Order: sequence, then structure tokens, then C-alpha cells
Amino acid sequence: MAAKTADSDGGSMTPSEPSDGDDRSDRDSDYESDDEEESPKASRRHSEKLNIQWTGYARRTPVILFCPEAILAKKAPKKTVGERYHMTYKFGSSECKIVRNIFNYHGFHEVHPNSSDFNLIWTGGHLKPFTLRSLTEFQKVNHFPRSYEITRKDRLFKNIQRMQQIKGVKHFDFIPQSYILPSEYQDFCAAFLREKGLWIVKPVASSRGRGVFLCNHPDQVPLDENLIVCKYIANPLLIDGFKFDIRLYVCVTSYDPLCIYLFEEGLTRFATVKYEKSNRHIRNQCMHLTNYSVNKKSDDYVKNDDPDVEDYGNKWSLGAFLRYLRSRGKDTAALMMRIEDVVIKTIVSAEVPVATACKMFMPFRGNCFELYGFDILVDDNLKPWVLEVNLSPSLACDSPLDMKIKTNMMCDLFSLSGVVCHDPMMRTLQQSRRNQEVTAKIAARAKKERTVLEKISKQRPQSAGSSSGSRPGNPQPRGMAGLNSEEIKILRRLKEEDQRKGGWVRIFPTPDSWDLYSWVFSCFT
Repeated sequence: MAAKTADSDGGSMTPSEPSDGDDRSDRDSDYESDDEEESPKASRRHSEKLNIQWTGYARRTPVILFCPEAILAKKAPKKTVGERYHMTYKFGSSECKIVRNIFNYHGFHEVHPNSSDFNLIWTGGHLKPFTLRSLTEFQKVNHFPRSYEITRKDRLFKNIQRMQQIKGVKHFDFIPQSYILPSEYQDFCAAFLREKGLWIVKPVASSRGRGVFLCNHPDQVPLDENLIVCKYIANPLLIDGFKFDIRLYVCVTSYDPLCIYLFEEGLTRFATVKYEKSNRHIRNQCMHLTNYSVNKKSDDYVKNDDPDVEDYGNKWSLGAFLRYLRSRGKDTAALMMRIEDVVIKTIVSAEVPVATACKMFMPFRGNCFELYGFDILVDDNLKPWVLEVNLSPSLACDSPLDMKIKTNMMCDLFSLSGVVCHDPMMRTLQQSRRNQEVTAKIAARAKKERTVLEKISKQRPQSAGSSSGSRPGNPQPRGMAGLNSEEIKILRRLKEEDQRKGGWVRIFPTPDSWDLYSWVFSCFT
């Protein structure tokens, strides 16, 4: 896993000097520190001890960094930062042991589910619109509004189907042929007559393999509930004769603009019965389904109790799976490129409705982030198929390998999301006397600058060659010419995310994004 190292803008309890390239936005963060600055030598000394990154304009906004290595090594808790800022968290519709452990280890305090004084809320479902609208700038929640557009199986299929109609099936052919029942039952029957074979039936809004079964005739499908029936992929890639799928962890930190990360490690989950293509065993879930919650009940399930052995038992790491393929001469780099491509296209298919909902319900750009669990099946041609996307992927740690991968992933997720060090009891500027003084200083400085600019404009007219968008004394940062203050702020946040991403790899945007995906986005503009 990528280790966290102190960088030039992280670590001390006091902000660093403003960088020459920073530009001030009038919508920048309103929870900035006004502490007296330390010497560079003192800052370097503190940076070795404190898990903080200074961000924003003039690097005055502290963001806490989470340390998975210390948790896994069972070292002393890093509570200094969380306790100093009285940081808190709460759970929504469901609790999570690993989330609680991580926050408690870093000095956070858990508050009642009804409390509004929190830095982060972790919930299994979506928040109500009025709750989202009441969030302050420093508060975060782990779901975007309408992110179910790809996590409900029916909505995922409809969004991909829409992209197939707009851009062509060949570009979005990574989900099996599907029909939503009961409304499309006649279409399903017609498709079955054209190409007989196995189909897999799933409830549109369930997880963990609940309610999933295989059928080989339309008469076997009930019509009194909402289901999706998909063509069964009969040629899966097998390892030692067993079927498997891959659980990938994908994070979206923003939908407008879209920013997607893929975690460097994942899980490979095996069925417990060797795969056969015949129809004799279509009722054997432990042969056809790879869900851990299904196979762990089997007497044939093999558990791995050593976190350093990643290719043993019914659950491997993603890295172990890729090493296995490389040892057999397979091109794993090409496979991962294809997997990244289907992940990006899946999220892009729902970008418009989610981004629209964000504009309606999110009061601040950074309030939400999302952790998706992508279930990918690889066939014997090394083609990846998206089976489903999970809204709240399981964070249960039933084995040491689970604990290692998920602790690293979750700590890096919280670091990436940018949890601001802020006392949640001071919800607004007006509630903090010191922040009122900061506001007064900023207003006075702005008034003084306007007075100086007015005098300059009276003394010297604007030259014909000067840009109408620039102002004297406020040059554009190098490499940012032509960007407005909001765009500069977005670019700065993206660079700051990159510095604290840990094991997360940004797959969109990248230097090649426009060349690869501009044709996809053209239908939205």
C-alpha cells in the first residue's frame, strides 16, 4: 500500500506562507485559521508528528490525514488533531465497525444520530433533501444525491441502454443483455425464443445475492415483483476450475466536474463448487454465484487467516489475481485498462442526473463523496463485464486480508475526501468571535484594495493590449491563464487531492481523458 509521507504543505498546526501561484476566490473557504505563523524549522519539526495537510488559498485550511499503517500495526492512537478541533462523526441508517474504529483512533467523538454538530456522517442510504441542504461547508456525507442511478440494477441498465442508443452498442457492451420485469416480459420472451440458454434473475434493489436465481425458461420467472433478468455469461474465466468475480473500490469526489478514483487493491471472490456449463446444476448457487455472503455458508469454503498470503482460499487480493494471470502469460495491463474504461463509462452514464441533483441539493461543492463497490466478471477472452454496482459496499472484516485491504482503503478514502479540521460546534462564522474578527480584517483589506485600484484607474487608462479579465496587482498564476477564480479553486483542490490520495489512483480526469472520452461527453453539451 502507498505509505503516507509528510509533504511540504502537510503536518504542522500552523499554516504555511501563501504560494506565489495561489489566486484568491471570493468564494474560498470561510473556516480558515488566523493563528500566528511558526518558523519554517518549527513547521518541519511538527510535520513529522501531526497528520495534517494545509489546503486552500494561502494554505490556511487544515485537512486531517488518516494513517492506516499505525492502525494495522496497533501503534498509539493519533488523537491530537481530532481532539484539538473537537471533531465528531455520526452514523445514519447503519453503523460500521471499521469506520468507528478509524475515527476513534484519530480522536473523533461519536455523536447522537439526531445531532447536527458533526464533521462527517456515514450512512448506508441517501440523506433526505432537507438534511443535505442544511449541511455547512465543512460537513461531509458519503453519498451524492441520486447516486442510485448506477447502484439500482434497473437504473444502471436504463442509463447504459440510453448511452448505447446515443453512442452505439459496441462502445457500451459491458453489461449483459437485460430486461426489466414485469414491464418488458414480452420482449424477454421474444429474446429467449431467438437465443435459448441460461438467464439470471435478480431483484432490482437487493444485494449479497439475495433473491438471485438462474432459469432456462420464461415460465420460471415470477411477475409479481420488480426484477431484472440478464443473459447469463456462460464463458467465465476460471481459476483451478472455479468461477470468480472481482470487487473493485471506486471513489467519486465530485460529479461537477467529474473526478473518479480507483483503489489500487481489491478482492477476488471465488465460488466454492467447480463450474460446469450443463443445466443440471442451475439451482446450485455456490457454483454460479460468487458473493461472499452466499459461499461463506458452504462447507467447502476455505478461509485464509494470514494477511500476508493473498492467493489462498476463496478470497484473494486483486494483486494476487493479476500476478496469477501474468504468470500464465496474460496481458494484465491491457485488462486493467479495459476495466478502468468500463468503470468510467458506467459512471459517465449517470453523470447528468447526479450532477443536476447536486446543484439542487448540495449547498457546497465539497459536501459529498461516494464509495462504490464495482463487481466485475472477467470472461475467458479477458473481457470485463459489470455485474452490478453497490451503493454501500460491505466493509465487514471477516479475515485478516479483509482487514488489511479495507483499513488501508478506508483511511485513504477519508484522507482523499478532505475532512476539514473544524470544531462542529462553530457551525457558522457568526458563532465564532475570532472568525468574526477574521471576516472584519478581510473586508477591511478588500475595501483598501478597491480604493487603491480606483486611484490607479483614474491615473492611468487601461491599455489596449491588456486583458479585460485581469486586474492590476492580481496576476493570473502561471499555467492558469484564462481560468476564472472558481476554475482555479477547482484545479487547486484537485492538486491537493492528488497529494493525499494514498492508494487511490485517479482514472478520470487524466492527461488522455479528452482524447479518449470527448466523444462520450459530446452528447451532454
